[in-house]
Amino acid sequence: MAVLVQMRRDTQANWYNYNPILMAGEIGICIDAGPPQTIPATGPATATTPGPGFKIGDGTTNWNSLAWVNTGPTGASGPTGPTGAVGPTGPTGPTGAASTVTGPTGYTGPTGPTGESGRATISDTAPTGPTTGDIWYNSTNGRNYVWYTDVDGSQWVEYGEANQGPTGFTGPTGYTGPTGAIGPTGAASTITGPTGYTGPTGPTGPASTVTGPTGYTGPTGGFGTTQTINAQTGTTYSLVSGDVGKLVTLNNGSAITLTINTSTGLSAGQRIDLSQLGAGQVTISASGTTLYATPGLKFRTQYSCATVICLASNTYLITGDLIS
Repeated sequence: MAVLVQMRRDTQANWYNYNPILMAGEIGICIDAGPPQTIPATGPATATTPGPGFKIGDGTTNWNSLAWVNTGPTGASGPTGPTGAVGPTGPTGPTGAASTVTGPTGYTGPTGPTGESGRATISDTAPTGPTTGDIWYNSTNGRNYVWYTDVDGSQWVEYGEANQGPTGFTGPTGYTGPTGAIGPTGAASTITGPTGYTGPTGPTGPASTVTGPTGYTGPTGGFGTTQTINAQTGTTYSLVSGDVGKLVTLNNGSAITLTINTSTGLSAGQRIDLSQLGAGQVTISASGTTLYATPGLKFRTQYSCATVICLASNTYLITGDLIS
């Protein structure tokens, strides 16, 4: 969408009489007079060339002393001179004391007459139906134009950075300097970093197909005394001190739990023999006691046998046909 901006404009008589100071870069349009320079520095304005004409302010010079912007043909661009060296920055002077006296308020000057309205357009093509003083910013090349009428007719006249040349090419990238020497290695840290998290447990490997070595053969017992058998047919049983030296048989079609607790009360060196006569697997459980066995505390199958040996108070070793 086009953007309209009203430019400052007036007649040559009003410009001369008010003689304002235009801001730097501000355009002032005289609607009834123009170049060549025919308005005298003093006295009434007597222009012989019809307007409009315009001047561009510098922020310090009054209107009557500003030169007209002529629109003759643009001359060739001269060569760019070398850039001078940047001079040193002077020292900053001391800050003066703040004034404690408020100066008088200046009088308010008269309100100037309202100039004619104008348009400012931002587009990539020239706007249609322009009137004198209209401004056009060409969004394609970034240049400014004003619709100006002189003895040769009406046309778009470039102002500001007129006839600016194209941007020069980018020079080549300089070579990369050599790599600097490697600095000395710092002292070893004395702080131990945090322990990393424990990874997930890997899958269970396949069952071994290698049979482990046969355990040692225990000493041969004497057969001078007949061993007493304690036949149990339930699914639970807790060994007692009266089972010392006996063979406890466990016979049931369902799983059986055999408990060794503090009430078993064997002394170091005493033992109890065990045998699974039924199909129900026997599992040995501890209650307040410490049990050592390998590879586990379950009877391997029907007719498996094991021996409970007391090593110390409430500490037992179980040997025999066991699995985990």
